[in-house]
Amino acid sequence: MMKFGLLLLIGATAVADTPPAQLRQQLAGMLGIPRQRVPLAPESRGQVEHDGIVIEKWVFTSEPGSHVPALLYRPKNPQGQMPSIVFTYGHGGSKSSWAYQYAAQLYAKLGVAVLATDPIGEEERNSKGATATRAHDAKGVSERCDAAGRLIMGKFVFDTMRAVDFLMTRKDIAHDRVGIAGNSLGGATGGWVAALETRLRMAVITGWAYDDVTIPTKLCTRWPNERMRKLCSWAEYAALPAPHCALFIGNGDADVIIDQAGAGVAWTGTRAVVAEAQQHYPPGHIKAWFEPGGGHRPYFAHKAALEWIHKHLGTPGWTLEKIRALPALTAGDWCDRHGIKLEKLYGTPLHQRGMILPDLGLRPMPREALACLRPGEIGKPEFTLEGWLEQISKR
Repeated sequence: MMKFGLLLLIGATAVADTPPAQLRQQLAGMLGIPRQRVPLAPESRGQVEHDGIVIEKWVFTSEPGSHVPALLYRPKNPQGQMPSIVFTYGHGGSKSSWAYQYAAQLYAKLGVAVLATDPIGEEERNSKGATATRAHDAKGVSERCDAAGRLIMGKFVFDTMRAVDFLMTRKDIAHDRVGIAGNSLGGATGGWVAALETRLRMAVITGWAYDDVTIPTKLCTRWPNERMRKLCSWAEYAALPAPHCALFIGNGDADVIIDQAGAGVAWTGTRAVVAEAQQHYPPGHIKAWFEPGGGHRPYFAHKAALEWIHKHLGTPGWTLEKIRALPALTAGDWCDRHGIKLEKLYGTPLHQRGMILPDLGLRPMPREALACLRPGEIGKPEFTLEGWLEQISKR
C-alpha cells in the first residue's frame, strides 16, 4: 500500500505515513461530504436532437432537499457502451455556458457521453433562474456552510459524485471508463473529485494550479485548500487519483487570473508537484501541460485535452491522427459568429477570445432549449442554493 511521508506545513504538522484511503476519508470529512446517499430517483424530462447528438434531460436527487437538473449528451447512434465525462464548473459557469456547450458537443461527436449539470446557485439552480451570478461566492454562504459542517466546495464535489452515480445506473455507459473535466473553479472542483472519487479513470483539470498560490483566493477554494494543506502536501494530494485515474493538468503559462503576480510561480510549483507525484502513477498517467502565452482559457476543449481523453477513456471511431488533423478556429470567432457575448474580464485575446478550438462545425443551442425544469419549478427550494442552506442548517 502506498504511504506518504511526514511533512512540516505552515502552522501545522501533517499526519505521518497516512495511507491514501485514510487521507481521502480525512479530506472528505473536512469538506463535509455526506456519508449516506439517498436514492437518485432520476426523472426524465424529455430529450432533443441537435446535429446528430441526442441531449437527454434529467432531474435527480443529490441529497435530501437538493435536486439537480442535468443534460446527458450522447451520439445518436453510439458504438456500444460509451465512455463518459462529468463536467465541473468555473465561476459563473453552468450547463448552457458557451464553453460547456462547445465541449459537450465536441466530446459527443467523438463518441463520449457527457453529463452536464447546473452547479448550485446557477441557472436552473438559481432562485431567479439567472446565469453567471456567482451566488455561491458570498462570504455568508461559506460561513453558513462551515457552521453546518459543510464547505461549498464539498457540495460541488458531492453533486459531481452523485452525477457519477447517475452514470453508473445506465447500461449504455461503460462503467470502467468514466472521467471528469472542468476549468477554473471547475478545475479546482475537479481536482477534489479526482482525489476522492475512486471510480474515475481520467480527469482533465484546467485553469487551475496545484500550488499554494491558489490559497489567497475566494473562500470557496481558499478554505478547503488551507485545510487540506494541514493534512498533506500538494504532491500527496495530486497522488491520490493514482493509480486508477489519469490526471491531466493544463493551463496557459500567461494566466494571470491564477498566477496573479505573473511570475510563473503557479506553473513552476505545479510542475514540481507532478514530478513528485508521478512515482505513484503508471507511466504516462499524470501530466502538466501549459500553452505558451495562453491566458485563462477553457483548455478542456483544447486538442491537448482531447488527446488525453482519447488515450485514457477512448474516443470510439476516432483515431489520434484524426483528432490531431481537426481544423481549428478561435473562440472569439465562434462566439462572434453565433452572437455570444463574452464576459468583459475573460473576453480578451489573452483569455477566452484567443482560445484555439477544434472545429467540427458546432452550433450552440439557446438556453431555453436546454432547460430541464418547468417554468413553475424555478426558485423552488429543492433546486436552489438558499433551499439547500436551509436544509443543512436544520440537520
